[in-house]
Amino acid sequence: MMVNENVKQFIQKLSSGAPTPGGGSAAALGGAMASALSEMVCNLTIGKEKYASVQDRIEGEKKKLALYGKRLMEIVDEDAGAFDRVMDAFKMPKDSEAEKEERARAIQDAYKLASSVPMETAERCMGVLESAVIVAQAGNKNSITDAGSSALFAHASLNVALLNVRINLSGIKDETFCSEMEKKVETLREKADEKLTAVSRIVDGQI
Repeated sequence: MMVNENVKQFIQKLSSGAPTPGGGSAAALGGAMASALSEMVCNLTIGKEKYASVQDRIEGEKKKLALYGKRLMEIVDEDAGAFDRVMDAFKMPKDSEAEKEERARAIQDAYKLASSVPMETAERCMGVLESAVIVAQAGNKNSITDAGSSALFAHASLNVALLNVRINLSGIKDETFCSEMEKKVETLREKADEKLTAVSRIVDGQI
């Protein structure tokens, strides 16, 4: 599994001529790093007398961030596997009508998976962004820029993931599925911009 490799090995795979891992896996890893940064601020806040009034709130965000990070790390491999299924589907035989129909179904199913996985990445990154706002507001002010960095990583990773959603939607013929996913894309984009702006204002006001 790629998540068990060191950073150098992953970067080498990312830069190779192979189509996977690609942007979707990179987005998931970026989201995991974003989660870790906000979780670090939580750890630097918990137990500090100065922040006694926000302990429960910060502990709650820490638990959420740990779950986001764990899931995003899993998606690093899942995203690559999803696109591998697309490529495998295109390699299926198409000599008979039955084979052509089976191949077409497999391609559509694979494209739906390849768009659904990065959509989950984007949704998890949205969760990290929401936590980053709270962590920036209530967390240890000595680590305010780490909360800001978390938000920036989460915002970028979310948008990278949505690019992967959109490119895979272009191969899907199910108009209802595409319409629903496109609405999610726009909603997440707008909400992510709002959360990043909120965090940036908090951080800029503290440094």
